[in-house]
Amino acid sequence: METWTERIANLSLPTVVLALGGLTVVRLILRALRRSFFLFLSELTESALLALALVFLLVKPFILQNYHIPSPSMHPTLIEGDHLIVNKLLYRLRGPRRGEIVVFRAPHDADSNEPEYIKRLVGLPGDTIEVQGGFVAVGASRYYHTEIRGILGLADSNDPTTPGSAPLPTLRLTRQGVQVGGKTISPAEFAIRSGHRDEPVEIQPGKVLRNGQALLEDYVAEDPEYHLDPYTVPAGSYFVLGDNRNQSHDSHEWGELPANRVIGRAEAIFWPLPRLRRAR
Repeated sequence: METWTERIANLSLPTVVLALGGLTVVRLILRALRRSFFLFLSELTESALLALALVFLLVKPFILQNYHIPSPSMHPTLIEGDHLIVNKLLYRLRGPRRGEIVVFRAPHDADSNEPEYIKRLVGLPGDTIEVQGGFVAVGASRYYHTEIRGILGLADSNDPTTPGSAPLPTLRLTRQGVQVGGKTISPAEFAIRSGHRDEPVEIQPGKVLRNGQALLEDYVAEDPEYHLDPYTVPAGSYFVLGDNRNQSHDSHEWGELPANRVIGRAEAIFWPLPRLRRAR
Protein backbone atom coordinates (compact mmCIF):
# COMPACT_ATOMS: atom_id res chain seq x y z
CA MET A 1 0.00 0.00 0.00
CA GLU A 2 1.27 3.47 -0.96
CA THR A 3 2.25 5.73 1.93
CA TRP A 4 1.29 9.42 2.03
CA THR A 5 4.86 10.39 1.17
CA GLU A 6 4.75 8.17 -1.93
CA ARG A 7 1.41 9.68 -2.94
CA ILE A 8 2.91 13.17 -2.75
CA ALA A 9 6.05 12.10 -4.65
CA ASN A 10 3.91 10.57 -7.39
CA LEU A 11 1.58 13.53 -7.93
CA SER A 12 0.69 13.95 -11.61
CA LEU A 13 1.61 17.13 -13.52
CA PRO A 14 -2.06 18.28 -13.81
CA THR A 15 -2.45 17.90 -10.02
CA VAL A 16 0.73 19.91 -9.42
CA VAL A 17 -0.42 22.65 -11.81
CA LEU A 18 -3.81 22.82 -10.05
CA ALA A 19 -2.06 23.03 -6.65
CA LEU A 20 0.21 25.83 -7.92
CA GLY A 21 -2.80 27.69 -9.28
CA GLY A 22 -4.69 27.29 -6.01
CA LEU A 23 -1.74 28.54 -3.96
CA THR A 24 -1.34 31.52 -6.28
CA VAL A 25 -5.00 32.49 -5.78
CA VAL A 26 -4.69 32.08 -1.99
CA ARG A 27 -1.54 34.25 -1.98
CA LEU A 28 -3.26 37.05 -3.96
CA ILE A 29 -6.27 37.01 -1.62
CA LEU A 30 -4.06 37.18 1.48
CA ARG A 31 -2.01 40.06 0.06
CA ALA A 32 -5.21 41.96 -0.81
CA LEU A 33 -6.31 41.85 2.85
CA ARG A 34 -3.28 44.03 3.77
CA ARG A 35 -3.14 43.00 7.43
CA SER A 36 0.24 42.08 8.91
CA PHE A 37 -0.93 38.59 9.86
CA PHE A 38 -2.35 37.92 6.39
CA LEU A 39 0.80 39.32 4.78
CA PHE A 40 2.81 36.88 6.89
CA LEU A 41 0.58 34.03 5.67
CA SER A 42 1.01 35.34 2.13
CA GLU A 43 4.80 35.06 2.46
CA LEU A 44 4.48 31.50 3.74
CA THR A 45 2.22 30.66 0.80
CA GLU A 46 4.74 32.20 -1.59
CA SER A 47 7.51 30.04 -0.10
CA ALA A 48 5.35 26.92 -0.47
CA LEU A 49 4.57 27.92 -4.04
CA LEU A 50 8.23 28.31 -4.94
CA ALA A 51 9.19 25.04 -3.21
CA LEU A 52 6.42 23.13 -4.98
CA ALA A 53 7.37 24.61 -8.36
CA LEU A 54 11.08 23.85 -7.87
CA VAL A 55 10.51 20.25 -6.73
CA PHE A 56 7.85 19.19 -9.25
CA LEU A 57 8.74 21.32 -12.27
CA LEU A 58 12.55 21.27 -12.06
CA VAL A 59 14.06 18.83 -9.57
CA LYS A 60 11.81 15.80 -10.15
CA PRO A 61 11.61 15.99 -13.97
CA PHE A 62 15.28 16.78 -14.60
CA ILE A 63 17.50 16.23 -11.54
CA LEU A 64 16.35 13.84 -8.78
CA GLN A 65 13.43 11.60 -7.93
CA ASN A 66 12.39 9.10 -5.29
CA TYR A 67 12.10 5.36 -6.01
CA HIS A 68 10.55 2.75 -3.71
CA ILE A 69 11.70 -0.90 -3.84
CA PRO A 70 8.58 -3.07 -4.30
CA SER A 71 10.04 -6.57 -4.72
CA PRO A 72 12.96 -8.87 -3.78
CA SER A 73 14.54 -8.77 -7.26
CA MET A 74 17.58 -6.77 -6.06
CA HIS A 75 18.36 -8.73 -2.87
CA PRO A 76 20.68 -8.48 -1.04
CA THR A 77 21.74 -5.03 -2.33
CA LEU A 78 18.27 -3.49 -2.03
CA ILE A 79 15.31 -4.81 -0.08
CA GLU A 80 11.57 -4.18 -0.06
CA GLY A 81 10.73 -0.87 1.59
CA ASP A 82 14.01 0.86 0.68
CA HIS A 83 13.52 4.41 -0.61
CA LEU A 84 16.20 5.62 -3.00
CA ILE A 85 17.38 8.87 -4.53
CA VAL A 86 17.61 8.52 -8.31
CA ASN A 87 20.03 10.82 -10.15
CA LYS A 88 18.30 11.84 -13.40
CA LEU A 89 20.83 14.53 -14.33
CA LEU A 90 23.87 12.21 -14.59
CA TYR A 91 22.74 10.42 -17.74
CA ARG A 92 22.09 13.76 -19.43
CA LEU A 93 25.82 14.40 -19.05
CA ARG A 94 27.13 10.90 -19.85
CA GLY A 95 25.85 7.44 -20.69
CA PRO A 96 25.22 4.60 -18.19
CA ARG A 97 28.18 2.40 -17.29
CA ARG A 98 28.53 -1.30 -16.57
CA GLY A 99 27.73 -2.26 -12.99
CA GLU A 100 25.56 0.78 -12.23
CA ILE A 101 22.11 0.30 -10.73
CA VAL A 102 19.60 1.94 -13.06
CA VAL A 103 15.93 2.86 -12.77
CA PHE A 104 13.92 2.72 -15.99
CA ARG A 105 10.43 2.72 -17.41
CA ALA A 106 9.20 -0.85 -17.86
CA PRO A 107 9.89 -2.21 -21.37
CA HIS A 108 6.87 -3.12 -23.50
CA ASP A 109 7.42 -6.87 -22.97
CA ALA A 110 7.71 -6.55 -19.17
CA ASP A 111 4.97 -6.49 -16.52
CA SER A 112 2.64 -3.56 -17.19
CA ASN A 113 1.57 -3.57 -13.50
CA GLU A 114 5.01 -2.24 -12.52
CA PRO A 115 5.61 1.02 -14.44
CA GLU A 116 9.24 1.44 -13.32
CA TYR A 117 11.97 -1.15 -12.75
CA ILE A 118 15.36 -1.14 -11.04
CA LYS A 119 18.18 -3.50 -12.11
CA ARG A 120 21.94 -3.65 -12.49
CA LEU A 121 23.39 -2.78 -15.89
CA VAL A 122 25.44 -5.75 -17.09
CA GLY A 123 25.86 -5.15 -20.82
CA LEU A 124 26.39 -2.12 -23.07
CA PRO A 125 25.66 -2.01 -26.82
CA GLY A 126 27.88 -4.51 -28.61
CA ASP A 127 28.58 -6.62 -25.50
CA THR A 128 27.87 -10.35 -25.75
CA ILE A 129 26.21 -11.69 -22.61
CA GLU A 130 25.93 -15.36 -21.68
CA VAL A 131 24.49 -16.94 -18.54
CA GLN A 132 25.54 -20.43 -17.44
CA GLY A 133 23.40 -22.06 -14.77
CA GLY A 134 25.14 -23.71 -11.82
CA PHE A 135 24.95 -27.42 -10.99
CA VAL A 136 26.45 -30.11 -8.80
CA ALA A 137 27.63 -33.30 -10.53
CA VAL A 138 27.89 -36.38 -8.30
CA GLY A 139 29.28 -39.33 -10.22
CA ALA A 140 27.17 -39.59 -13.39
CA SER A 141 24.27 -37.55 -11.92
CA ARG A 142 23.87 -33.82 -12.36
CA TYR A 143 21.73 -31.70 -10.01
CA TYR A 144 20.46 -28.17 -10.60
CA HIS A 145 19.06 -25.69 -8.06
CA THR A 146 15.59 -27.21 -7.77
CA GLU A 147 16.99 -30.72 -7.28
CA ILE A 148 19.64 -29.42 -4.87
CA ARG A 149 16.96 -27.78 -2.73
CA GLY A 150 15.02 -31.04 -2.72
CA ILE A 151 18.05 -33.04 -1.61
CA LEU A 152 18.70 -30.54 1.18
CA GLY A 153 15.05 -30.64 2.29
CA LEU A 154 14.34 -27.03 1.28
CA ALA A 155 11.75 -27.56 -1.44
CA ASP A 156 7.97 -27.27 -1.07
CA SER A 157 7.91 -26.72 2.70
CA ASN A 158 9.07 -23.15 2.21
CA ASP A 159 7.37 -22.46 -1.11
CA PRO A 160 7.64 -18.64 -1.45
CA THR A 161 4.42 -18.55 -3.50
CA THR A 162 2.40 -19.84 -0.53
CA PRO A 163 0.90 -17.01 1.56
CA GLY A 164 2.48 -16.79 5.00
CA SER A 165 5.40 -19.07 4.10
CA ALA A 166 8.97 -18.20 5.04
CA PRO A 167 11.27 -17.20 2.16
CA LEU A 168 13.64 -19.87 0.91
CA PRO A 169 17.21 -19.49 2.17
CA THR A 170 19.62 -18.32 -0.51
CA LEU A 171 21.56 -20.98 -2.36
CA ARG A 172 25.02 -20.34 -3.78
CA LEU A 173 27.38 -22.83 -5.34
CA THR A 174 31.12 -22.47 -4.75
CA ARG A 175 34.03 -24.75 -5.54
CA GLN A 176 34.30 -25.46 -1.80
CA GLY A 177 30.67 -26.48 -1.29
CA VAL A 178 26.98 -25.57 -1.41
CA GLN A 179 26.16 -22.46 0.64
CA VAL A 180 22.68 -22.44 2.14
CA GLY A 181 22.01 -19.30 4.16
CA GLY A 182 25.07 -19.08 6.40
CA LYS A 183 25.93 -22.79 6.26
CA THR A 184 28.22 -24.62 3.80
CA ILE A 185 27.50 -28.20 2.75
CA SER A 186 30.78 -29.85 1.77
CA PRO A 187 31.05 -31.87 -1.47
CA ALA A 188 31.45 -35.09 0.53
CA GLU A 189 28.36 -34.34 2.63
CA PHE A 190 26.33 -33.52 -0.46
CA ALA A 191 27.38 -36.84 -2.02
CA ILE A 192 26.07 -38.64 1.10
CA ARG A 193 22.80 -36.68 1.13
CA SER A 194 22.23 -37.41 -2.58
CA GLY A 195 22.78 -41.14 -2.03
CA HIS A 196 26.16 -41.29 -3.76
CA ARG A 197 28.56 -41.79 -0.86
CA ASP A 198 32.26 -41.66 -1.83
CA GLU A 199 31.51 -40.74 -5.47
CA PRO A 200 33.43 -37.82 -7.00
CA VAL A 201 31.71 -34.42 -6.74
CA GLU A 202 32.11 -31.49 -9.11
CA ILE A 203 30.51 -28.15 -8.20
CA GLN A 204 30.04 -25.75 -11.08
CA PRO A 205 28.84 -22.33 -9.87
CA GLY A 206 26.51 -20.42 -12.15
CA LYS A 207 28.03 -17.35 -13.78
CA VAL A 208 27.40 -14.46 -16.12
CA LEU A 209 29.92 -13.95 -18.91
CA ARG A 210 30.46 -10.68 -20.75
CA ASN A 211 32.44 -10.97 -23.97
CA GLY A 212 33.65 -14.40 -22.79
CA GLN A 213 34.88 -13.17 -19.38
CA ALA A 214 33.09 -14.36 -16.22
CA LEU A 215 31.92 -11.47 -14.04
CA LEU A 216 33.02 -11.37 -10.40
CA GLU A 217 29.72 -10.54 -8.71
CA ASP A 218 29.98 -10.67 -4.94
CA TYR A 219 26.75 -8.64 -4.68
CA VAL A 220 24.36 -11.31 -6.00
CA ALA A 221 22.01 -13.28 -3.75
CA GLU A 222 22.46 -16.55 -5.63
CA ASP A 223 24.26 -17.82 -8.68
CA PRO A 224 21.89 -18.16 -11.66
CA GLU A 225 20.02 -21.44 -12.09
CA TYR A 226 18.99 -20.66 -15.67
CA HIS A 227 20.91 -20.73 -18.95
CA LEU A 228 21.07 -17.98 -21.56
CA ASP A 229 22.81 -18.55 -24.89
CA PRO A 230 25.28 -15.85 -25.98
CA TYR A 231 23.31 -12.69 -26.75
CA THR A 232 24.76 -9.55 -28.32
CA VAL A 233 23.24 -6.31 -27.03
CA PRO A 234 21.99 -4.26 -30.00
CA ALA A 235 22.83 -0.60 -30.58
CA GLY A 236 20.83 1.86 -28.49
CA SER A 237 20.09 -0.72 -25.81
CA TYR A 238 21.38 -2.20 -22.54
CA PHE A 239 21.25 -5.60 -20.82
CA VAL A 240 20.13 -5.52 -17.18
CA LEU A 241 19.81 -8.19 -14.48
CA GLY A 242 18.53 -8.18 -10.91
CA ASP A 243 21.03 -9.03 -8.17
CA ASN A 244 18.57 -11.69 -6.98
CA ARG A 245 19.17 -13.57 -10.21
CA ASN A 246 16.58 -16.33 -9.79
CA GLN A 247 13.75 -14.04 -8.65
CA SER A 248 14.13 -11.19 -11.11
CA HIS A 249 12.03 -10.30 -14.15
CA ASP A 250 14.80 -8.81 -16.31
CA SER A 251 16.69 -8.95 -19.62
CA HIS A 252 17.14 -12.72 -19.46
CA GLU A 253 13.34 -12.92 -19.90
CA TRP A 254 12.27 -9.87 -21.92
CA GLY A 255 15.48 -8.99 -23.77
CA GLU A 256 17.31 -5.70 -24.17
CA LEU A 257 16.41 -2.44 -22.47
CA PRO A 258 16.01 0.47 -24.95
CA ALA A 259 18.27 3.35 -23.90
CA ASN A 260 15.43 5.87 -24.15
CA ARG A 261 13.59 4.14 -21.28
CA VAL A 262 16.37 4.74 -18.73
CA ILE A 263 15.41 7.31 -16.06
CA GLY A 264 18.58 7.57 -13.97
CA ARG A 265 21.10 5.97 -11.64
CA ALA A 266 20.20 4.87 -8.11
CA GLU A 267 22.47 6.90 -5.84
CA ALA A 268 21.59 6.13 -2.22
CA ILE A 269 19.06 4.64 0.18
CA PHE A 270 17.67 7.48 2.29
CA TRP A 271 14.87 5.66 4.10
CA PRO A 272 14.52 3.86 6.46
CA LEU A 273 17.34 5.56 8.35
CA PRO A 274 19.05 2.32 9.52
CA ARG A 275 19.47 1.45 5.81
CA LEU A 276 21.08 4.81 4.93
CA ARG A 277 23.92 4.04 2.47
CA ARG A 278 25.17 4.36 -1.11
CA ALA A 279 23.45 2.16 -3.67
CA ARG A 280 26.17 0.12 -5.34
